[in-house]
Amino acid sequence: MVHGYILISAALGKALEVAENVMKVKGIKKACAVTGKYDIVATFEVEKLSEIADIVVKGIHQIDGVCGTQTLVCISCK
Repeated sequence: MVHGYILISAALGKALEVAENVMKVKGIKKACAVTGKYDIVATFEVEKLSEIADIVVKGIHQIDGVCGTQTLVCISCK
C-alpha cells in the first residue's frame, strides 16, 4: 500500500466545500480543512504509486475552487 498526504490550496471561502468534494475522490481516506499556508489536508491510500496521478489530476484538480496542490508520499509509516 502507498500512503500519503495532499496539501490543497482553495479559493477564498471555498475550503469547506472543497474538502467535502475531496472526500468523494476514490482513494481519499480523510480531508480536513486546516489553518496555515494550505486550506485542506487530505490523506490517501492506494495499491500502486501510479494511482496517485488519478487522485490528483483526474480527481482533486477537477474540483471547482481548487487552486493548487502539493503531494507528499510516505516512505515509512508506523
